[in-house]
Amino acid sequence: MICMNESKLPVSVVISTYKTREVTLKALAALFATAPLPAQVILIDNCSNDGSVEVYKQAYPQVEYVVNEKDLGFAGSNNRAIRDFTTQPYIWLLNSDTETGQHSLEQLYQYMEVHPNVGAVGPQLIYPNGTLQSTGGYFPSPLNVFLYLFPISKFLPKSVKKKIKQIALFPQPIPEEGLELDYVTAAAVLLRKKALDEAGLLAEDFYMYFEETDLCLRLKKRGWKRTVISTEPVMHIYGGSFKTQFDKRRLKLTLQSLVLFIKKNYIGWRRYVMLFEIFLLGDFSLLVKRLKNFI
Repeated sequence: MICMNESKLPVSVVISTYKTREVTLKALAALFATAPLPAQVILIDNCSNDGSVEVYKQAYPQVEYVVNEKDLGFAGSNNRAIRDFTTQPYIWLLNSDTETGQHSLEQLYQYMEVHPNVGAVGPQLIYPNGTLQSTGGYFPSPLNVFLYLFPISKFLPKSVKKKIKQIALFPQPIPEEGLELDYVTAAAVLLRKKALDEAGLLAEDFYMYFEETDLCLRLKKRGWKRTVISTEPVMHIYGGSFKTQFDKRRLKLTLQSLVLFIKKNYIGWRRYVMLFEIFLLGDFSLLVKRLKNFI
């Protein structure tokens, strides 16, 4: 463990919001209950136009507020904050529908300080009821795209699930030594600014979802590791900007972003097999997930 002499951690926290007043207030309350506190907190609002920013300012005047004139999406909003307003060597992207543990950020920061080859590190994530949530996963492949679209792995034993490199990692406790993944979920990912300078920011052609997968692929190409570690959990509602986790629009956006990721990053037979799988099973997959609550 690193001895913390500074009163605040050299971290810029970026929270992007869009009409999520109640959960954002809870996110801010949890964040300001952390110890030590981050050196900078930026809340960037995606043109909510619902009076929520005024409420935030009254409750948390110490936060830096940025209001977009139009909805830039998750990537565009976070990029603007990172590019124009962050001042620290570490950046914690924090979803507005999260509630951090008291020491979650400190644990992530300490890990980064000890592991200079890690470009992105994520915490243990949980749902509001305390059950474990996926913390990341693996880059798309013909097998895991099929399993995402037609989730027969839901019926497999846990011992088998853990051996399958699924797009979204099967929810499981993170081992003490950490777990190196292809990508880390962006809900509460701590990023090294130096790594972002090399790999670039979030790709803004993704309106929502797979931005972190695309970023982590570029981090990998430049030799940066992506890891999740066992921390005090961060609660993540998952899909807080939507009515439910299985909102039709959310599911369609996820599928559209998967298609975009494949088109951007794959060539040859794997590209065409995955696109054919989505063409063949995409609509069926959306129906199944909405009716059966598969994830």
